[in-house]
Amino acid sequence: MAGQIAVTVKSPSETKGELKVYIVTDHPIPSPGDGEVLVQVYLRPVNPSDVMCIAGHYEGFKPKSFPAVPGLEGVGRVVKNGPGATRFPEGTRVVGVPWPAEGGNGTWQQYVNVPEGHLLPVADAVSDEAAAQFLVNPVTAYGFLEVLQVPKGNWLLQTAAGSTLGRQLIALAKHRDVRTINLVRRKAQVQELLDIGADVVISTDEVDDVPARIEEVTGGKLAYAAVDAVAGETTATVAASVRDHGTVLVYGALADFKLELGVADLLFRDVRIHGFWLNHWLAELGDKAPAVLSTLMDLLGNGVIKPHSGKKFPLEQANEAVKANEEPGRSSEGKFFLEG
Repeated sequence: MAGQIAVTVKSPSETKGELKVYIVTDHPIPSPGDGEVLVQVYLRPVNPSDVMCIAGHYEGFKPKSFPAVPGLEGVGRVVKNGPGATRFPEGTRVVGVPWPAEGGNGTWQQYVNVPEGHLLPVADAVSDEAAAQFLVNPVTAYGFLEVLQVPKGNWLLQTAAGSTLGRQLIALAKHRDVRTINLVRRKAQVQELLDIGADVVISTDEVDDVPARIEEVTGGKLAYAAVDAVAGETTATVAASVRDHGTVLVYGALADFKLELGVADLLFRDVRIHGFWLNHWLAELGDKAPAVLSTLMDLLGNGVIKPHSGKKFPLEQANEAVKANEEPGRSSEGKFFLEG
């Protein structure tokens, strides 16, 4: 085969957090080794975690050398099986669980070798857009609910609710009869989320005292638990909005890589703050992971979880896609993709 198109990044020490990638048009196409499968990737989402990889801030992207290829997820077709790989016929649609992005061999290229055991076939009922974003958002949302175990009829609070992950968490919570309180920054998102099944949506631009509003909504009980993608000052607001002995899972840093907390909430109300990172949670699942992933593929196939898909950019326009993805207030547009 001739060369392929690949998106590469330089070392963080060289770029110093600059959000810039480099297009290589003659990147070598690898041959699959023992137990490996060569996959032609044709659609990949642009996730916040991908942007963090480019900036050098993501622990799940630690190449030993640069330039390296980012890209935490995507969908592709099997092109060739290496020696000993027999599970997937050529042409099978597959997703990586995970893809080999940590070492710098991610999905922002057209061909990538993946160990056979790290691939999952895509069900016929699942669209390419849904399959391309199978791992990062749906599995994380599912993991939240598994960790927090919110009882039926109780309230789950989330920040950044207008994001793709936030919308999928609304759907999964509803599927489990868990009610959601959803914080957004813009009034325009309120009706959008109500229309897809959110129980309560609060625009933080319009409510001065969010914990008081949540106390009112819940009849004084506050939220059973919460997930927070924002950090900074927002975590203190979220902690004040959950019940005594409640848990807040912090999984992002949209506002700041530090967070604030009210000491009284931790000391007197025993509110517990934990981090959630998908890589750790999947590792902790161990041999239960295949069943969980199969369940999620079914939830995508039967429409319980729906993709929130937006504009597609050619792979060669990765810089334009990253720049557009960082524009304020664009979550309503859906997930951006790199195609080709």
